[in-house]
Amino acid sequence: MSFLGGKSYSKWTKLIFCFLFLLPLLYPFLLKPGEQLYSDHLGKFILGESVGRNGFLSGNLALPSKSLDPEGNYCPTECIRIGEELISPFPAALGYVYAVFLPWSGIVGVYVATAILILLSFLFLSLLWDWDPIYLGVLVLASPFLINGYFFPDVGIASFLFLGGSFLFLRSGTSSSWLVFVSSGFICASSAWFRIESIVFPLSFIFFLSIYRFSNIEERRKILGYLIGFLIGVGLLFGIQYILYGHPLGPRFSFNQPTMFLYPWKKWKIYTGLLIANPNRIGFFGYTPGFLIVLFFFVYYIFVKKNPFKRNSVMEISNRDLFVFSGLAAFIVLVISAPNDGIIDFGSRYLHLSLPAFVGMFLILIDSIGEKFRKTAKIVLFTVLFYSVYISFSYTQILAKYGRKTTKLNAIYLEQKPDLVVVQIRTYSQILGKYFFQTPSVWLMKEGHIKNFFSKNKPEQFQKILFVQTKASILESLNDSDPFLKNKYYHSISQALGPDFKRVWSENKEDVLIFSMEREK
Repeated sequence: MSFLGGKSYSKWTKLIFCFLFLLPLLYPFLLKPGEQLYSDHLGKFILGESVGRNGFLSGNLALPSKSLDPEGNYCPTECIRIGEELISPFPAALGYVYAVFLPWSGIVGVYVATAILILLSFLFLSLLWDWDPIYLGVLVLASPFLINGYFFPDVGIASFLFLGGSFLFLRSGTSSSWLVFVSSGFICASSAWFRIESIVFPLSFIFFLSIYRFSNIEERRKILGYLIGFLIGVGLLFGIQYILYGHPLGPRFSFNQPTMFLYPWKKWKIYTGLLIANPNRIGFFGYTPGFLIVLFFFVYYIFVKKNPFKRNSVMEISNRDLFVFSGLAAFIVLVISAPNDGIIDFGSRYLHLSLPAFVGMFLILIDSIGEKFRKTAKIVLFTVLFYSVYISFSYTQILAKYGRKTTKLNAIYLEQKPDLVVVQIRTYSQILGKYFFQTPSVWLMKEGHIKNFFSKNKPEQFQKILFVQTKASILESLNDSDPFLKNKYYHSISQALGPDFKRVWSENKEDVLIFSMEREK
């Protein structure tokens, strides 16, 4: 096993490398799949179960509450109405993956399969970087590549497809079959079925290949093949999504587009959340601040060291380095065009496919440092990376803790056995977990929603209703000694249900107030 200088490493180093390589297989034990059914994860489970229930013919959400809310105004998971169907904004392709695994392996099978795909992604990248232990160590321990790929299966599958197609292209010679080049472009384009923003990465790669390599007749054949495969893949995606959803970019674009076309100077809040942090999530550089140094070095390196207009520098750039450059350029494009992910989501998930490029650029940075400052610079850079290692460890712990917390909420649902579950915030439909399809659930955020819903659905048809009210200060400040005393949300419920319903149980938790209303016989 060798590193940048061609040195041999001890058995311990090799064992550590093997541990890093196999770490994805430990994550189903660290973050148990059965405890991850909340928020977006529950929404993807609902989509997958719906695809299966529809016989793989439609992604129309098979919600138990559809008869109570046919218009989908109070959908308990994120949904978009297209014609007569309620469509999830999550990728339909991911729903089909879930639907394949759920009947025979449950949710566990989805996450185990994703973990295996991440392991294969490590294999592709390790082969491309000649089994460099530093490359894999930084990617696994100091970046969110592993945790993102496992925790969000759509991210893991998309990165596997993009890296698999890239590996096929980068490892092929100019004399390889035309089919190899076309296939590599098609596979890279297929990643967009799971993450639509991944389209930017092969486009950026094609751009850099054209600048640096198109003048070479032998390379031109590879580039054209890759481009044709990419266009076929993207054309297929756009065409099918236009037929199904009326828009080539699909339902997720419709869900995010209110903030997609804001002017950049009106997106500072989004940029801050995406790159640094917001009150709910850490951003890209908040997770790995060392990559900010890498980004500044990339700008210097590409315009000074590897200027494409300097004829003598063109032949010195390998296809692998072009892959790195294109990944960082795609990162910049995605940041500028970022939708709402910076405000409500974990920034590195949206920018996930740029992580291998950042790590590759990190190695170029290390290799470019002069001998005089090499030792000091390495100490500084790796010290910064140790902070990211700590974040990776802490983030995994936090997610595991939150997963166990949701499991306890599932237990409350099983104890109460309601006929209807009402949540004030969609996130708290997690109380149903894998039991989501057993009981109708609706999202009634405001007092007016409660009045409107129960005016159309007579309370007498329910024997017991479980309510999950948020305690977020932006909506309502509750009195801890008696959370029902000045609770407008609760009073509107009592008024809508009428005197026949009495509160029979309640639990005042840290972030939610949960209570059951039962009809007197």
